[in-house]
Amino acid sequence: MIQRIQTVFLFLVVITLGIFLWMPLIHLEATNFSDSIPGWDIRHFYNGYIFFVNAILTGIAAGFALLGIFLFKKRNLQIVFCCFSLLFIALAEAVVYYAYQTKVFVGDVVFTWWNLLALVAAALLFLAIRAIRKDENLVKSLNRLR
Repeated sequence: MIQRIQTVFLFLVVITLGIFLWMPLIHLEATNFSDSIPGWDIRHFYNGYIFFVNAILTGIAAGFALLGIFLFKKRNLQIVFCCFSLLFIALAEAVVYYAYQTKVFVGDVVFTWWNLLALVAAALLFLAIRAIRKDENLVKSLNRLR
């Protein structure tokens, strides 16, 4: 049984970031060609190697949020993991925007609405942090009464 609301928020963050990885984030349009790039396929080439940067950053953010679910007894550490998850979500969205700006393609490059899922995940993380702080304040106030 789920006893704390921050668990629900963190679980919704993990689901939202999973959808963020699978939806098309950048759409390429030309006169006779159309293509969509999903979140996991946004990559960076370095010295002949391919790095799926967005998938790595979003996966780390989802991992921190998932790990935060199981740290319900250590609320301060749970807040730290939520803040790290926020940082990696911001980095992932920055990588998507960088790929959007530097795409070498003849035609239109469209930034899709699915990118707002990163903002939804960030808002859910802020709600989780707020709920964790409320829980921590409640525990401190109950300890004062003893």
